Amino acid sequence: MKQLGWFDGREALVQRSGGMINVYYGGSLKPDGTGHGHVKATGGPLGENIVYWRLPADEGGNTIIDNRFTTLNGNDLRLDVYLTGLY
Repeated sequence: MKQLGWFDGREALVQRSGGMINVYYGGSLKPDGTGHGHVKATGGPLGENIVYWRLPADEGGNTIIDNRFTTLNGNDLRLDVYLTGLY
């Protein structure tokens, strides 16, 4: 299921599938456009654990979290702190 919302103060495209939540934000002309940021979270309806976070190109494009293969439910970064205003 895809829906729009806000992530870290920017318009975002949120895609939920199979217990995984992907958030795309900060892209050129649309949230998932060229240079977008990407966040992947697992657990709970709004993602209990952020396991991957890459900043948008206009914020440097750096990957700041990459626990995709080593953390299942163990970090303390919660998606619901950053994701707001789903519509």
